[in-house]
Amino acid sequence: MLQAYDPLTRAERAGLALRGMYERYGYRKYRMGQFEEYSLYMDNKNFLSSENVIVFTDLDGRLMALKPDVTLSIVRHAAKQPAAAEKLYYTETIYRPSTESHTFKEISQMGIEYIGMIDRCAMSEILLLAARSLEAFGPAWLLEISDMRFAVGMLDALGLRDGLRARALTALGQKNRPALTAAAAEAGLSDADADALAALAGLYGPWEETMARAKALCRSEEMTDALGELQALRGAVCEEHAARIQLDFSLAGHTDYYNGMLLRGYLEGLPRAVLTGGRYDNILKKFGKRGGGIGFALDLSEIGRLPETRGGADIDLLVRYTKDADPAAVVGAVSQAADTGLRARALSQEEDAFGLHWERQLLVTGQGVQEGGLQGE
Repeated sequence: MLQAYDPLTRAERAGLALRGMYERYGYRKYRMGQFEEYSLYMDNKNFLSSENVIVFTDLDGRLMALKPDVTLSIVRHAAKQPAAAEKLYYTETIYRPSTESHTFKEISQMGIEYIGMIDRCAMSEILLLAARSLEAFGPAWLLEISDMRFAVGMLDALGLRDGLRARALTALGQKNRPALTAAAAEAGLSDADADALAALAGLYGPWEETMARAKALCRSEEMTDALGELQALRGAVCEEHAARIQLDFSLAGHTDYYNGMLLRGYLEGLPRAVLTGGRYDNILKKFGKRGGGIGFALDLSEIGRLPETRGGADIDLLVRYTKDADPAAVVGAVSQAADTGLRARALSQEEDAFGLHWERQLLVTGQGVQEGGLQGE
């Protein structure tokens, strides 16, 4: 039996479901313009993944930019001293340099932002919504979580500063153990300290095992606090979700941007992370806003590459008709199929059906309607 046709892709269906979920959790839709003043991004370039921005001059002479980031715009327009936390969700298009080619790419992005007083309850909600957001696209997903304070605490404890510190964070983000070992040697660290720094590159995996290894590396109160907070957050998600949430202390976000929890989410069949986010109190401070911020974004453009589960047929029902067919019978056959949710198309026997793929076929002649087609079809 043919199933009713759903014109939406998997990503589109999930996007609608997520919008409903976010609103049920008290988030309201945020709408922003396609452009922002270029100065917003240049004054805050430390918070951007790339300084390359598409710029143009407006009709009134202002230098404008196609937005490369949504969070900056949201923080800019947020209340300076909100009476209560602002909970927002959005679906926007951003423009960033492509990592595959020397061009810009257009990215459809959906995300949520929680701005205000950030406590463990707020962080737990974000973690749960991140897990449920990934789950909306299929059962095979993985969410990695970390806390910037753990890696930064290690660097502080080892005394890495300035250029060496930046290189170590870059190497950590690449899981490049040799580069971390080289940075330790340049810093003159002892063998024990060098081993501890290099161990960060491999500090990821199932929760309990990775947490035990992380505790053995703790060298400051800041690092211990980070682990304690992560353990508390894990308890806020159900066991079903917890099984798909792992620790990854090699996650190294931009220290100007992130200052706490970090999130990376993956879907089976896609090579890159489709969910990124974390805590970004530093941006709020830069704009003179009270409180902190936390959220995540889903790359809907990347998610759109997921294969569809539907078969390869172009249409469900092909209605072939001869020259003497009654037009009412042809239109009626197509309409009846379409009214039941099927994809149907009428095609004259004078036209070539080459390249079309269908599940079922009807033939309409002067004598009426019958299953199948003419001999040879």
